[in-house]
Amino acid sequence: GVIAQAGAGVVGVYALCKELTPSRLAAFFGGLIVSLSPYYIIYSGRAMSEIPGLLALSWSLWWTARSLRTGKTWQFLTAAALVGLSANIREFAVFYLPFIPIAARIYRGRWRTGFVAFLISVVCAFAGMIFWKLYDDLYWDSVVKWYRLSAAERSVHPVTSANLWFFADYAFNCSVIVSVITPLAVVWLLSRPRLRALAALGLVGLAANLSLLANHDLAVNPRYLMTGLVGLAAACGWCLAELIKRRRVWAAPLLVGLIVLTKGSYNHMAKELYDQQWGARAARDYVAKITDLPWNSALIVGSRTPLIHFLAGVKARPYWLTINPGAGWPDDKLGEAIQDFFYAGRNVYVDFDPELWQRGAREKSRESEGLEMIKREYRLEHVRDSFYRIQGRNAEARGESKRARPERKQPRTCADATDCHRYP
Repeated sequence: GVIAQAGAGVVGVYALCKELTPSRLAAFFGGLIVSLSPYYIIYSGRAMSEIPGLLALSWSLWWTARSLRTGKTWQFLTAAALVGLSANIREFAVFYLPFIPIAARIYRGRWRTGFVAFLISVVCAFAGMIFWKLYDDLYWDSVVKWYRLSAAERSVHPVTSANLWFFADYAFNCSVIVSVITPLAVVWLLSRPRLRALAALGLVGLAANLSLLANHDLAVNPRYLMTGLVGLAAACGWCLAELIKRRRVWAAPLLVGLIVLTKGSYNHMAKELYDQQWGARAARDYVAKITDLPWNSALIVGSRTPLIHFLAGVKARPYWLTINPGAGWPDDKLGEAIQDFFYAGRNVYVDFDPELWQRGAREKSRESEGLEMIKREYRLEHVRDSFYRIQGRNAEARGESKRARPERKQPRTCADATDCHRYP
């Protein structure tokens, strides 16, 4: 499904560019920039929301611009609603909501209709949350918990100047063409009054990407640079077309240079994909490693946690639970989380393999302290390799724990395995 949507997304970008500029060559380059993005190619083969979100956003923006140009107010309001609804597929669409009133001002000469459309789009952007809040009583608690965990993650991994390096690196890998010619494209477009809508879209895309510098999660999510790709591809596609039309002598070496740099980024990303293929094979081998564990197991396995979730999701091991790394890691409450599993009658396992606990681009690891605590305070039964079963606290550690806090009078139990959840 995602593979089929990838082509429709590129066509959507082409249609959007063609609506904002009369040049077919500019529209062709806009679609080409998106289709050549290594991140776009990678995620068009994965069951994630980036490609469906870009598909919905590009066509919604196209309808927004077209309805404004043709003077059809109700279609414009409907298109604005669709732009907002696309944020429920992938949240990066919210960065493009300011384009709605700006485009209305450019095409219509007044703000009123644009602000009405903007308010409609904002309401539609929150429609998904409103629906799930009314449909599922537990949804809001999950949202609050997620924000609290994200706040804890931000406190441990605050935004630093290192984000500048990550931004430059990921932007280059996302699209060499956009990274190189965006400054020229923006400045050139600002000098063209007839292309103010295209300039506005490019500036919105640029602002969306620059806002990522304040995101604490940028270091481990290079795909976030696809956020501004729709707007910047349109602007840079026009810039390339104009360079070929007006400055052919200068455009030829520029195009050759962009092709060479793009090939270099492909080589870099190809190596990462090769490493990921090896990771997929390692995941297959890991399944064989843990397949004989009891039905009521609880696992602390780092980067293999999504694999456990998958096995539980497809009902291969429906009652397995985990303690998640990252935002869900319980930090100083790790001992309590493990103890809750013991109270529920679960077998708890931990894998100390360093390959499963790499900090990646992070400056420090929250999980390493917890792993050291497990080695220090718990009795461990060796299963295989770096895989251990946690049997219980050491007598010394248990004594210190009792002195630190009162013992629970009635341990928490579970009626059955489905009632057991990891500590939040």
